[in-house]
Amino acid sequence: MLFRRICLLLPVLLLALAGSAQPTERGIAPSKTAPAPKGNTYAIIVGISDYKQVSKLRYAHRDAQAFEDFLLSEAGGRVPKANVETFLNERATRSNIADAISQVIRKAAQGDRVYFFFAGHGDMEDYTQVENGLLLLYDSPNGNYFGMNDDVLQILDLKRYLSALPERKGADVLFIIDACHAGNLAGGVQGAKQTGAALLASWGKEFKILSCQPNQLSVEDTVWGGGRGLFSYVFEEAVKGMADEDGNGEVSVFELESYLKANVAKFSERRQIPVVTGDPERAFFRVNPPTLAALRKLKEQNIPMLATTKGRAVGGPSPDSLHPAARRIYDDFQRRLAARALVWPLDTNALRDYRRFAAVEPNNELTVEMRRALAAALTVRFNDIVAPQLRGETSISTKDECYYAAMELDSCLGLLGSDHYLFANLKARKLYMDAMALTWAITEDEYNVGQQRLVEEAVDLLEQSARLESNVAYTHSALGMLYYLLNDFDKSFRSFNRYVSLRPNDFYAKYTSVLLYMKLKAYDKAEPIIRRLLAEYPDYTFLKGLLFECSYYSGKKQEALATAWEIARADSFDKHFTLGMYYSLEGRTDSAVYFYKMSAAATPSCGVCYNNIGHAYFMAGHNDSARRYFNESIASDSSAASAFPMFNIASIDVQEGNYAEAIRGFFASYEKVPTRKEAYFSHFNLYFNKRWVVKDSSLFKIIEHKSLKFELQYMDLVSVLYCVLRDTMHVYKAGAIDTLFNHMLQYKLHEGWSWYHHACWKALEKNESVALQSLEKALQRGFGQYEILQSDADLALIRDTPEWKALMKKFFPEQGRQKRRVAH
Repeated sequence: MLFRRICLLLPVLLLALAGSAQPTERGIAPSKTAPAPKGNTYAIIVGISDYKQVSKLRYAHRDAQAFEDFLLSEAGGRVPKANVETFLNERATRSNIADAISQVIRKAAQGDRVYFFFAGHGDMEDYTQVENGLLLLYDSPNGNYFGMNDDVLQILDLKRYLSALPERKGADVLFIIDACHAGNLAGGVQGAKQTGAALLASWGKEFKILSCQPNQLSVEDTVWGGGRGLFSYVFEEAVKGMADEDGNGEVSVFELESYLKANVAKFSERRQIPVVTGDPERAFFRVNPPTLAALRKLKEQNIPMLATTKGRAVGGPSPDSLHPAARRIYDDFQRRLAARALVWPLDTNALRDYRRFAAVEPNNELTVEMRRALAAALTVRFNDIVAPQLRGETSISTKDECYYAAMELDSCLGLLGSDHYLFANLKARKLYMDAMALTWAITEDEYNVGQQRLVEEAVDLLEQSARLESNVAYTHSALGMLYYLLNDFDKSFRSFNRYVSLRPNDFYAKYTSVLLYMKLKAYDKAEPIIRRLLAEYPDYTFLKGLLFECSYYSGKKQEALATAWEIARADSFDKHFTLGMYYSLEGRTDSAVYFYKMSAAATPSCGVCYNNIGHAYFMAGHNDSARRYFNESIASDSSAASAFPMFNIASIDVQEGNYAEAIRGFFASYEKVPTRKEAYFSHFNLYFNKRWVVKDSSLFKIIEHKSLKFELQYMDLVSVLYCVLRDTMHVYKAGAIDTLFNHMLQYKLHEGWSWYHHACWKALEKNESVALQSLEKALQRGFGQYEILQSDADLALIRDTPEWKALMKKFFPEQGRQKRRVAH
């Protein structure tokens, strides 16, 4: 069951129907006839589903189109097409609608009838304007509504212009407005409540029909008319004659109210109950028998579906009215809520306080308020994790954080219950966090076949999540990556395409999709997106840097070089930097250094330029030159960025056997670099003073050219561990390596690597059984560096054992098949 927009009272306003009364012997008896209007009928119909910026609806435009069809039909009085102005989706702009209203005001006369129908979003941003509200039009922003002119329609404007027609000109005016939430609009729940109040306010001589009570939901689904809102669909049934309870060929306000309340409440499980005000004896709609007969036949063929969501109340009383015991519980709750002690510790947390309070104050409105506040707090950790992803940025988290987020969401689900309108959404998000607790930050380099079942389990959770909440970009992004790891490339690309389609106007969505495609090495898909972004943002030089990478890594090196020169000709501070990258990738150290120096000359105190010059020399084996430029980098930039050349200098000290100095350098880098700051490491063979067994030169070339990503603090600790292992000149405290290793394990993103290093440590100590156990732990936790395992001399002790061969066969079966193919 799909549900539609959170109601702003979901009004279907039927206003200002000025009726006449005739005197009788018993007093004043209102007329019950529904004659066709003496004059003309006019209609302004607006339906918006495909909003440009705010969250989209599904069937609002169909509801509007259905109302137009009704008016043009025999059942609706065959209103002339020239008198009906319909604005769907992109045509629903303030200028178009204002012009239509002006035309109607000029034309309307005594005895005419005017319909104003609106289906779409409504909101309120300024809570101080309690008598006003906003109908959001096609170009509406998601907030700052009053800063623009052409994208909202104020309810006060409808009151000012159209509702005055009965008094001024004697025309009947019928407002039919279904204005509802479908997501996180600016006004939130309070905006919905106050906008609903503005719509309920008396304007004059009016009838009002509201599609639900304050803060309820309006549901929609394909089961109603192939895709309609429940209220609009039932309203159409009613005015076509299904509400004609006494069979007199007319539908009175009383009959309309009875039919709406009975059927909307039934099919929504009483979570959507319309409100009708006005003279119950007034009748407006005549029944067309053929239309009614056809409708009854159609209804017999339909199986009704039930809505399963509801809104929630807003506000509550002051805690000052509580008795002392309840007030203490309430204060404990507020204190623990602020401290984010939500479900932990087990005996002192906000959830426990809420349950205690609810037990002693079950009917207090503060209980509802506390429930809502706790529910919101239980989603904060999840929001913190996914918010960067929604901005197209990298989210820094861990599997443990995802696990705790899933647990808090689970508590939230239990707190709110399955009838809450966000239950399906929260369930989807819990499933997403369950999946991320298994696979957070997993990449191609960290994946091996031993994790296949884990990834498959995560995919199943994400697919369930996507079914519950299909329009969430981060879920499709995660699915895309995991499908890729399972070699299901068709599903992977479909997921990434869906990710982009969900945020088509968002720069960061497109930008992130580029990064994802590049991660998938789908440069042919990334490149056209980059070019479109460059056409829209020509001054974003970093996009040209991405275009350079796409060209280079897709084998179009001449195009890459041309792009690098294009960047160099641009007036940017790093215009020669990309040329330095190009020649560094090509192994042309002299040219790389030349352009890095030009970049440094154009950018005073360019620490990164000097660092990269030093790194070029470091890779070429020119340690003296490398050390000089690393020191210059530190001197030119003493910020946290200096941690990188500090690390590189310490790595040179390791190569030269100066372990004590290296340890001091690594710890200096560790103290300097921000927590979780990451860096890329190429030529992995140059670090840790490892020795390499080069039985297969092709494998060793992979090690030399592979770029790996680590948190720099983690690499500082690993480097110190190897210094202690290799330093034969100094005696270190007992347990020093154990302490280092325990610190390494705190970096959950690199847990597989930590157990690989532990295997090397134990192999160097000649502890074969523990080394093999640690290697198996590394493989189980995602260590997938086959080339390093085959070439690292530290593992020589265990490389020829039967256990080693069994592990290689289990976790790298493809490598064994490749060897057999080569042998044949």
